[in-house]
Amino acid sequence: MTLTDTSVDDVPDGAPRPTRRTAALTLLVASHFLLNLDSAIVEVALPSIKDDLGLALASLSWVANGYVLAFGGFLLLGSRLGDLFGRRSVFSAGLLFFALASLVGGLASSPAVLVAARAAQGLAAAVVSPTALALLLAVFPDRTPQEKNQRNRALATLGAVAATGGSAGYFLGGGLTDAFGWQSTFLVNVPLAAGAALLAPRLLPRTAGPGLRGRFDIISALMVSGGMTLLVYVLLGASSAGWTSSRTLGLGVLATALLATFVRRQRTSSDPLLPLGIFKHRALRGANVVAALINMAIGPVIFFLSLYIQQVLDYSALAAGLAILPIVVTITVSSTMASWLLSHFSQRAVMTGGLTMFTAGLLWMGKISGGAYAAELLGPECLVGLGGGLVFVTFTVSGTSGLDEHESGSASGVLTTAQKLGASTGLAALATLAEQRSRTATATAATSAEVLTAGYQVAILAAAIPVLAALVATAVWIPGKKPKSAVDAVPQP
Repeated sequence: MTLTDTSVDDVPDGAPRPTRRTAALTLLVASHFLLNLDSAIVEVALPSIKDDLGLALASLSWVANGYVLAFGGFLLLGSRLGDLFGRRSVFSAGLLFFALASLVGGLASSPAVLVAARAAQGLAAAVVSPTALALLLAVFPDRTPQEKNQRNRALATLGAVAATGGSAGYFLGGGLTDAFGWQSTFLVNVPLAAGAALLAPRLLPRTAGPGLRGRFDIISALMVSGGMTLLVYVLLGASSAGWTSSRTLGLGVLATALLATFVRRQRTSSDPLLPLGIFKHRALRGANVVAALINMAIGPVIFFLSLYIQQVLDYSALAAGLAILPIVVTITVSSTMASWLLSHFSQRAVMTGGLTMFTAGLLWMGKISGGAYAAELLGPECLVGLGGGLVFVTFTVSGTSGLDEHESGSASGVLTTAQKLGASTGLAALATLAEQRSRTATATAATSAEVLTAGYQVAILAAAIPVLAALVATAVWIPGKKPKSAVDAVPQP
């Protein structure tokens, strides 16, 4: 059995017509790529948006942060909507809403409309992202060793393409902005998202029907969405407001109180919005911890790397995006290798290897001094990408294996939420470190480039700390048992 010869009509609850798994996988992978691309593509266009709409710097930051805020805040709710109303229907509706929000953003002539459109994009992404992962798990079950290998290959493909989306956004955004203006970074989404929404009923299975999973707990939904949104807001503003400021601490306490109340409510609910029973899976706990920790490093490092290449090495936005391309390529290569490695080695071994390469790449990259790109960045970028691809695929496999079909939606939402929270926390913390180091470097540095380099050095080196912590989490929680051979597991005639 291969990915190309099996239709999705054997998944739970059936499918509307026989369709090939490869086509379903392509659609789901493309949607993940589009969402991750959109998280970065607009950032390159921010200077053009500022000049065209006359935005103040504070308002400009909300063009980027509005997306992250809504995306991170509504992920758990988005995953539950798929369980309640049918994942295929929710997936299609989310994509159509994403297309509409992108159209509004591309036609926006005022800052308020643009920020609102950006937040609407994030809200749609919070629905589509976990639902897409849950649909992939339904299309590729893991009941037998052969099916486990197929699922691992599918997840490897998803990891390879989705992980490159954010990086690709930096150079695609630069190219679109230079050629067609900042509006094109929004409008390019419209035909892609709308086309994917129209294809979904033909290619994806029905995994649930309206009301099949019970009632909708609106109070819990408001609690978790409010708490998550507030928490992401606190993390995004911590570097500017200060980690010990009354704003950060006060809102942080309020966010924590909302989330703690939500957890208590889930424990006593007969039909919880988030079934806490999924956390009984040891590997799932470890996967979420690793996902949060690795995303504290990878996203912020690419962000600082983009700034360093433009501000210190004096590359254009498009050239800087191309300079980050080795990370994209090596993530793709190692992600495609991950499924084979996971069929021959334990998840712990593959994860440990990936994290070790990732750490080595960061420590090497932390030696930047304003020298030639090929000498200082090409090698460490390749190490970071090779290690990152293995880690992304492995924590996704580990965090979604061994679950019942009705648990996959919640597990997908939790895993995606861990990644977004990790990225927000990492960027806030590392930006603070970079700013503080640059401030102290002004006393001894001869040029502004040296000041900036000092800050980026510290941030990149500090990014290795959560990666090292992920190594500890891997040793504690990630399964160390070598998988059985799929061939050996099948009874021979």
